[in-house]
Amino acid sequence: MAVTFDRGAIQAALAMVNPAASSYLDLETGTVVTIDEEDSSAENAARRDQVMDGYGDRFRYIPGGNTSANAATVTEWLATEGL
Repeated sequence: MAVTFDRGAIQAALAMVNPAASSYLDLETGTVVTIDEEDSSAENAARRDQVMDGYGDRFRYIPGGNTSANAATVTEWLATEGL
């Protein structure tokens, strides 16, 4: 069964301008996982560890900062990632 990526969440992650947050696409679920780099809670640390353990294979970094991100930007990012 093929995974459907949450394109709206990817677009939001591409547009995010918060330098304290990092977003990753989960290739197994199609969802976007956001890590708050300023959150020192055990739950956030566990999420960060899961992402880092699966980085490249299961999770792909989504660079933010593109406030004009749109559907075409999402398609381009997915193509660049080979997805």
